Amino acid sequence: MFTRRALLLCAVVSLPLAATAEPSPAQRVLIDCAGQGVIRPSAIQISCADGGIMVSEIRWTRWDANGAKGQGNLVVNSCIYKGGPSCVEGQTMSYPAALSLSRPASAEGITALTELKLRFSDQGPAGLRSGSYRLDNPLRP
Repeated sequence: MFTRRALLLCAVVSLPLAATAEPSPAQRVLIDCAGQGVIRPSAIQISCADGGIMVSEIRWTRWDANGAKGQGNLVVNSCIYKGGPSCVEGQTMSYPAALSLSRPASAEGITALTELKLRFSDQGPAGLRSGSYRLDNPLRP
């Protein structure tokens, strides 16, 4: 029992380190909404302005020079489809999906993965089976 708890504690404590590790020049990163390069993030905010679309609870199975693969949940605020003036009053819907990051682009000595592809376990938003997003956040010092 103690070993199990110790392993769980080590896993939980190491999660932030994996997500915020300083990238090496050859390491692929994702540029987040704050303009920072992150490695193996546990969540990806897709719509930076209002937070209406994100991927959460990500479990990465691969992260290397060719790209990244994992599983997570696309979380969408209903305001995105209803066209309301504010997402504050919207409800969120979650869609389990396999995800991949690809299309490396280099600038300022950093190579970022710029395309997120999703393949939904069941149906995604609006009945879609898959989707993709361009992740072109600017890098900020």
